[in-house]
Amino acid sequence: MSKKITTREIAFGAVIAALYVALTLINPLSFGEVQLRFSEILVLLCYYNPVFCVPMILGCFIANFIASPFGWIDMLLGTAGTALAVFFMSRVRNMWVSSLLPVVTNAVMVGIMLTYFVGLPFPLWQNMLFVGAGQFVVITVIGVPLFKYVLEKNKAFMGIICTKSTKSN
Repeated sequence: MSKKITTREIAFGAVIAALYVALTLINPLSFGEVQLRFSEILVLLCYYNPVFCVPMILGCFIANFIASPFGWIDMLLGTAGTALAVFFMSRVRNMWVSSLLPVVTNAVMVGIMLTYFVGLPFPLWQNMLFVGAGQFVVITVIGVPLFKYVLEKNKAFMGIICTKSTKSN
């Protein structure tokens, strides 16, 4: 039996998708071999509640559609990396481990894109390393402590984003 998504969750999901797009578009380091896409911190919402997986995927697709210098291939592979990550993130019980999933999926997917479709003059391993490092800094180094030590202490915020079975790791 599946859970029905509420109007409140749809509205909050729309805000999350729009916020992802806005944060991506205002950041000049959102695209390229070395990416510090601060909007990616929002993927951690999927750890708390799987209902935010679709808004994250949609936000990534829209941001890539509007601003990616790599065109359709980024809409496809970049968004696929996010989709794979958030699907598994919502099922992992440890936030630190969960935060590594988008690091790996985006390193692989975007690394492949940059090497074989964009044609950057760097080997695959280097493109994957740089993309993964940017993701790691943003999501694991900045995002996890932000959520665990700041946002989790805000009961109103947690009441909005969490499912009834709140994870605690």
